[in-house]
Amino acid sequence: MRAVSRRETCLIGGVNLKSSLVLLAFFMCAASSSMADTRPAALDFYRWLESEQGQKASLVQLKQHCAKVLDAEKNLNCSVSVLARMFETKTANQIPEYYLAIKHRHAQAIANDPELNAMFSMFGSESLATLREVGDFSVTRAKRHEVLVIHPYASDGHATDEVLPYLDVKAANGVSSRFILDTGAPQTRVNHDTAKLMGIRLLTDSHYGYSTFYGERDLSAKLGIFESLKIGSSEFRNVLVFVSDRENLLGLDLIGKLGRLKVTKKTLEVNAEPPARCDSPITYARIDINQRLTIAARLDRRATPAIIDTGNVDYLTSSSPGNSLIHVTDKPRSQTFKGELSLAGHIQLITYNYYPDFTIPPSLLLGQYVPSLLLGWGAFNDHELNLDIDSGRSCFNRT
Repeated sequence: MRAVSRRETCLIGGVNLKSSLVLLAFFMCAASSSMADTRPAALDFYRWLESEQGQKASLVQLKQHCAKVLDAEKNLNCSVSVLARMFETKTANQIPEYYLAIKHRHAQAIANDPELNAMFSMFGSESLATLREVGDFSVTRAKRHEVLVIHPYASDGHATDEVLPYLDVKAANGVSSRFILDTGAPQTRVNHDTAKLMGIRLLTDSHYGYSTFYGERDLSAKLGIFESLKIGSSEFRNVLVFVSDRENLLGLDLIGKLGRLKVTKKTLEVNAEPPARCDSPITYARIDINQRLTIAARLDRRATPAIIDTGNVDYLTSSSPGNSLIHVTDKPRSQTFKGELSLAGHIQLITYNYYPDFTIPPSLLLGQYVPSLLLGWGAFNDHELNLDIDSGRSCFNRT
């Protein structure tokens, strides 16, 4: 795929979501339409979840808050959100009990809704037994400043037209593989063949179906447990990942847990110095299993949030066509426009792409939906990302 980053997405509607570009991973897609109808009724829970307190809440606090929701329909909605947070926080060994409790308490509602029924058929008995035995997820961060090389291709000597940021990732068995550093992917994903080589414990009777931005539907994948995943001297243990036939992606679920980072075209710095300036402050948002990084932007003098998506090969991708068409291609079907991009007061003339067959959801800005922008890896030719989710101070700076 030449354009937008190669990961699965879907859209959840509902007034509680401030941005409709929800980079929602995998199993949650199955519940999107029913959630769109019912979530607004649980506004108290979701208003709290969107608050500063809710954004920083622990999993225990989320469970306690949801348990106070007595209405059955509202409780089902918030319970699914808590389950999603378990995936985001990688607490794999807590999933079976909570997953089965939801199935038991809301059995009739799940049985009557095909999408919820599919979602709650995700794990078989063997998978649930395996998850119960998994050790606690842990992160051991690098203690010193490190500079890791970003490779332009999946393997040396295999150049392609697409240049993306690849990092070396090492497994417990010593096998290394390259993963796309993808800030637009909410969850880490591993290719089937890579999973075998790296010793990932596959949950053989797990299953989820998903769709993509690119009009692909009815795709299927499984889940697995990464015993150890090393990036430089940082190590993640007992990591729940998604396993499919697509490329390896290192998602924001793990990137954001590495500490203070600096991403440039050629390197990833771990324990980087704080930036001396902040051209475009980054808003970090987490909603259910989703996380995203956005900055303020203007395209053709229209204000819109821009999502920083290092897994997108373009400099800029728009979810809607522009005014000045300059080129059309057939494979993939795309249109190239020229326009004016403004970031942090810096205005530049730019060419950007629009893909008619893709379904990139719009973003909500000041109560109105506006076309979404994706700032891709091409933008790192003249920008760098300073990411520090822990401190809440992340920046997108011009170089």
